[in-house]
Amino acid sequence: MPRLSSLLLAVLLAGCASSAALPPPSPLSPSSAWSTSGTADVEHQMQLNWWLALGSPELNQLVEDALRTNHDLAEAQANLRAAQALAGQARSLSWPQGDVSAQVQRTREPALAQPPALGSPDRFPSQTLGALAGDLSWELDLAGGLAASARAAEADTEAALWQRRGMEAAVAAQVVRAWLDLGRSTDLLRLAERRSAALEKAVAFLERRQAHGAASEADVAAMRRLRADSMAEEPALEQARNNALRRLAVLTAQDPVAFVQRGSTLSGAAETPESLSAPDPVAMLRQRPDVRAAERRLQASFERAGVARAALYPSVSLGVGMGRVADPGDLLEPGALRFAVGPSVSWGLFNLRRLNAGVRAADAGRDAAAAQWARTVLTALEEADGALDAWRAARATAHASRVAAAEAEVEASAARTRAGAGAATALDLALAEAALLSAQVASTTAGAAERMAWAETHLALGAGWSPENSPGARYDPMSPPPSQAQPKGLTAAHSNHGAGETSP
Repeated sequence: MPRLSSLLLAVLLAGCASSAALPPPSPLSPSSAWSTSGTADVEHQMQLNWWLALGSPELNQLVEDALRTNHDLAEAQANLRAAQALAGQARSLSWPQGDVSAQVQRTREPALAQPPALGSPDRFPSQTLGALAGDLSWELDLAGGLAASARAAEADTEAALWQRRGMEAAVAAQVVRAWLDLGRSTDLLRLAERRSAALEKAVAFLERRQAHGAASEADVAAMRRLRADSMAEEPALEQARNNALRRLAVLTAQDPVAFVQRGSTLSGAAETPESLSAPDPVAMLRQRPDVRAAERRLQASFERAGVARAALYPSVSLGVGMGRVADPGDLLEPGALRFAVGPSVSWGLFNLRRLNAGVRAADAGRDAAAAQWARTVLTALEEADGALDAWRAARATAHASRVAAAEAEVEASAARTRAGAGAATALDLALAEAALLSAQVASTTAGAAERMAWAETHLALGAGWSPENSPGARYDPMSPPPSQAQPKGLTAAHSNHGAGETSP
């Protein structure tokens, strides 16, 4: 017997040794500031509902409508509820499990299945048996597999929550994009119509001069070409405006056809914010939904590695069963009672090859989740830093375009003064007005690009989700996730986790 115990212990230790836990990934250490930081136009306090800074009550209402009715967000919310239900199911496995049953059967045992005995009948009689039974079992989680499974399900729930928050941020950003596209196309269409009208006047003036021999056919043809080019832009701008309306309709779960028909009252107007709320890179990673979801998936993969290792150990359960089996009219007789009480031990001793393969698969899944987590962190840093850079470039371009438009206004004003004094022709004035409108088109386009870059930067920074129903997870994204040997223990939002993993 001692030899057998020693052999079993050696086999168990061999199984555990062959599935030793791998070390956790090294923590990432991002820079404490952005590559283009240090200017006064960046505030380091993040505003989650950043679209309010655009100063449009209509936009605010559309965002609110989208967050209440959007179908993609409804799907993400349903996935979150499913994950919460599965987490509750996993937690329940740590408690006693049981069921109650009742049945009635008409049965007959074959005589040939019984040992031969003197006087035994050739055929047993048919019987009607009723059964009432209750069974209860409780697995003692000695290896921690059930607890690890529950923690994995909780991590999946938090990942689903952050995915829902990411969808919320994406939906809000899409509404803002569509709104800004609507405003851009509306403003450009208005300017294009004004420019076409100015060029129409210039064409009419040249045609009158041509009739008196004061202008050539080539001059008139050139002006007509400019007018045609301006008018050719208008249908595309009208289509862009309608496309923005259709997009807003889908985001707010409305009929896009009807929305376009009644959307002429929407202007798409928005203020141009002078500053941007951008926390430092580490704080950004703490709030960006895709980073947090990847971290929780990595946590779940660590816990599932613990579940796989726990399967290498014997499973101990306590069981209680009680019931009555007899003719339905005799179920209350003393002889109908049956019960069973006692522990049970099961161990997949001859399945260690398969179980170790499961451990290696779980470790590989954990490595894949760690790689995905690290890639997500680096991608988030790349996108946020690049978005900040793009916003600053767009600001500089918009400023230069506004200066150019102001200079064109000075030129047009001078042309008006000269025309009033008789020193310039109506053609000169029309051309100056057309040049002003062209400069205003360029300024409008650059201003719209600046506002769009501002919106894209907030999305890249992870803003736009609501903190309601927070899991209270406190997490430092620069520390490796806790192992399955640790409790769920997500402590404060700016505190560090311990790192490390132990074999069960």
